[in-house]
Amino acid sequence: MNKETRKQRIEELKRKNFKKQVEEKFRGICASITDFEFLTSEEIELRFQNVYSNGQEPQIQFKHSLNRIMKEMSFLQEEFEAYKNEYILVDQKEILPSYRLKLKFEDFWNNLNLIADFLNLEDESSLFWFTLLGYQKNFGIFIYEDEYGLDHILFWNENS
Repeated sequence: MNKETRKQRIEELKRKNFKKQVEEKFRGICASITDFEFLTSEEIELRFQNVYSNGQEPQIQFKHSLNRIMKEMSFLQEEFEAYKNEYILVDQKEILPSYRLKLKFEDFWNNLNLIADFLNLEDESSLFWFTLLGYQKNFGIFIYEDEYGLDHILFWNENS
């Protein structure tokens, strides 16, 4: 085995180990959710990049507050009721640097506080960044904190 092949093999083993650790942590925190997987692919990454770069204006803005974010997310549950049986992809780069969590939207809503714990959304040490995207249908929620401490929430669905 040459040096480059060995290096690639080590990187692959590190990725697999990280994925296994993330899955175990998720199972430990969100034990009631059994239908999930962590995905990575160029196609999924391109879909997220499109969301981040589409220049859409936020519908909601407020001074950074995780409690307010959770309240707004609960409010948005009604907006997205039609999608409760769809699968979604969740992106939170600090916790999932190379994977996207795929699970049913209904499981996401029913376990919102547990998922917030898993994603470490209470951490105030860095800018807040969270994206939820329909796996097959065009809907999503993009929440981010800007450098001035304001939270911005964008949401869209096939009807908008």
